[in-house]
Amino acid sequence: MSDMKKRFELTIDHPMLKGAKTSFDTCLKLAMARAIGTGSMEGSATVKVSFEIGRALDQKTGETMMVPTLKYKAGYSVPMKESFDNEICESSQLIRGPEDEILLVNDQICIDELLKGADE
Repeated sequence: MSDMKKRFELTIDHPMLKGAKTSFDTCLKLAMARAIGTGSMEGSATVKVSFEIGRALDQKTGETMMVPTLKYKAGYSVPMKESFDNEICESSQLIRGPEDEILLVNDQICIDELLKGADE
């Protein structure tokens, strides 16, 4: 019997990366459902695989081996398309206050000032 270990090409289909592939598939399904549910109708799903390669000594042969540590992160994003847009065009100006803060100055009065004037 040979002492040769099995050799596999490292791909996304490798059993070691099954969790990454399953997590990506789940994120893809969740992203689609969320996009439809929110009316956004767009989004993305991603999987990121990162690795570090360390060195270890094979006790049997005395040779240095390269030992990978693989990590993955799967996620999804669906942009929300809800917003309120407006532009406030009042006659105002900015000035520096006594403590160097920025103050907005205009002729508009607040509801408290209006009610105070009605009481007088």
